Amino acid sequence: MIDPPSSWGAEIGGYEIRRELLPGLTALAIAPGNRAVVLKRLDSDCLVQSGENPRLHPAIRDRLARVRELAHGKVANLHGVEHDRGCVYLVWEFVAGQTLEDWAMGKNVSPRDLLMTARELILTIESLHARGIVHGAIHGRNVIVDAAGKLKLTHVSPLLYTDPRHDLESVSKLFRELAAQRGEAESPLENLASEAQEPDGTLRSMETRAASLIDLRRDEASEAVEAELDLHRRRRSRLGAIAVVLMGLGLGYGIKQYVQHLTPGPPAPPEASAAAVEP
Repeated sequence: MIDPPSSWGAEIGGYEIRRELLPGLTALAIAPGNRAVVLKRLDSDCLVQSGENPRLHPAIRDRLARVRELAHGKVANLHGVEHDRGCVYLVWEFVAGQTLEDWAMGKNVSPRDLLMTARELILTIESLHARGIVHGAIHGRNVIVDAAGKLKLTHVSPLLYTDPRHDLESVSKLFRELAAQRGEAESPLENLASEAQEPDGTLRSMETRAASLIDLRRDEASEAVEAELDLHRRRRSRLGAIAVVLMGLGLGYGIKQYVQHLTPGPPAPPEASAAAVEP
């Protein structure tokens, strides 16, 4: 067992604390049955005092009930709420992978890869909005990318966010930050993020623009591959021509040597007698 930070203790409500994730806010824990979960300590804004023990604000409780009932493969499950020693914790599904902000800095992540992940994120958020849920806490640490490059949203805010534009502006800010961190001042992500500044900007319009940018990236990649293949074809053609010339020269030289070998040479002069040589 890993020693947990003293601020968490060894156990909270039957969950064995393994390590702190965000200081004072979240910790990785093991639930009965050896299931990994994330405990998130709720802020006092979400609570009302009831004697010595706090309890969830009724509106917060209703929102979390809706989130807990959410069946969505792209959003981490909320398993429940835990009370322990005067604190209240949300018990979230643990999602293995990298945070989006860490994954985006990978050297093998191309602008098109990031665009495809951005579009997946937009579609996921839009599906939440269709269910009447505004995430309210979209940033690079609350989006997890697995080993296959698929994402999952975590930690839907318990606060009472109701305006979808809050998520739109958060997505826009996230894209700007990622583009800046990647050093891509002219990144298509910047163009995509600008959608949020337009009066009629919506997640749908951002998704449409992302799709068109992905197609553009694909076309650019196809053109680059075709240009590279054409270059290789030209190089092979030149090398082939050189090889043909060399083979022709070698064949001509071989024929010449063979002909010379078959052609009889001039007769040797008669050998002088010994008497003729002596004075």
